[in-house]
Amino acid sequence: MSRRHVHLDHAAGSWPKADGVLAAITRWYDELGVGAERGDSALTREVAHEVDATRRALAGRLGVAPARCAFTSGATESINLFLRACLAPGDRVLATAIDHAAVVRPLVALGRERGLSIGRVDCDACGRIDPQRVIDAIVRRPPRLVVLNHASNVTGAVLEVAPIIAAAHAHGARVLLDASQTVGVLDVALGADAVAGSAHKSLFGPAGLGFLAVTADLELAPQKQGGTGSSRALDEHPRDWPLAFEAGTPNTPAILGLGAALRWLATHDADAARRRTLAALDALRARLLERRGIVCQSPGDGDARLPILSFTSRDHDPAELGALLDLAGLHVRTGHHCAPLVHAALGSGAAGTVRISPGPFVSAADLSRVASVLSPA
Repeated sequence: MSRRHVHLDHAAGSWPKADGVLAAITRWYDELGVGAERGDSALTREVAHEVDATRRALAGRLGVAPARCAFTSGATESINLFLRACLAPGDRVLATAIDHAAVVRPLVALGRERGLSIGRVDCDACGRIDPQRVIDAIVRRPPRLVVLNHASNVTGAVLEVAPIIAAAHAHGARVLLDASQTVGVLDVALGADAVAGSAHKSLFGPAGLGFLAVTADLELAPQKQGGTGSSRALDEHPRDWPLAFEAGTPNTPAILGLGAALRWLATHDADAARRRTLAALDALRARLLERRGIVCQSPGDGDARLPILSFTSRDHDPAELGALLDLAGLHVRTGHHCAPLVHAALGSGAAGTVRISPGPFVSAADLSRVASVLSPA
């Protein structure tokens, strides 16, 4: 495959994709062309088998029964559907400052619509959140729901969620885990009542596909109504999972692509790849800090983190640095990264940060080019 650029925006979406993903998608368009629930032909049964295998492989990573794992258009839809299904007027929600806009915006909208009480736990200047502060907030004023972002998409800081989930359950609260950044690279089967995420980041699957997985004891009313391909002549949307949250024509090609990505992931050591990429990113961080005026907002050695490095410059706007890197064939992300609250703590509210987020296909030499462009000899 020809690569026209070095992709350093893995936090937004992985590229290139895992081996087999494109072939699986193309096969649907070239050979299959039907949905899993639309008919009873041999082709339909073959596609249904592939979709079921993908659902089972994904559910195994999420720690839920396959029937409790619904495919959606992405993490944003999953989170919106869950919040609308879970929260009643007057409920209290506890969230954090590292939440993505996919959590922040629907919570703000629902807060106005349903009179929610929304509390937030702040982070430090590297996007880290002290789990004890979240636990203390739960104990002090038990919420109906705790929303946890497993890792910041701006700084890479990973939140230790297991003790928070235990505390939430001890005080009668449900927990939604946003695993968009971590599923595929870290263990996300940590006891949350619901897990939401997307296929196109560290799962190395296609865009336009996500999931919502919930525990068997959590009853949620469908939030979208429509066709499900069921042979039953119903005028009400089915409440049984996963059809309850899969209204409309599914993105079957993407589901088959995700299946191929999951098979590829099963043969690779994601943690070893993460540690290797972190080492190369730390070398880049050291070189950048040699340049006067650079401030790194991401945590360093000894912290639980993903390979994400955010930084700012005293002398240059993030967009200027991004343009320089783009001219050199290095695709990075600049701005606020769809995380509207974290920048107050990072001191980057005015223009955001430059974010470097390499995937496992990026080499140390590729990352070294970033320093060479920004700190020429």
